[in-house]
Amino acid sequence: MTTQRETRRVKTSIACNWGSTQDCPRNGTITSLGLKGCFVQTKAAAVEGQALYMNCWLPSQRWLPLRGQIVYYLPRVGFGLAFTDLTDSDREMLDLLIDYYDPQQQAPA
Repeated sequence: MTTQRETRRVKTSIACNWGSTQDCPRNGTITSLGLKGCFVQTKAAAVEGQALYMNCWLPSQRWLPLRGQIVYYLPRVGFGLAFTDLTDSDREMLDLLIDYYDPQQQAPA
């Protein structure tokens, strides 16, 4: 049985820092992004169910701080993160970021 995502997702390559504390000592790359979560490619170990702080590097050359909870972990590959505690401003920024990486939103040449 397959489940369909509730929100659109886009392929990305966004640098991020993450960790269980606000200093976010680990790094990774967000390779898939949606309004409800993302996939972080990293070789660092993570624990399913763990709450995380995350900073995403935006195309505007600044950090977007987010919070989330690890939904699943693939050893030496990365983890799926469900966003938590999103503000309206966070949702708006994520929506803009998804539009930025969505090939269907790109203007024709």
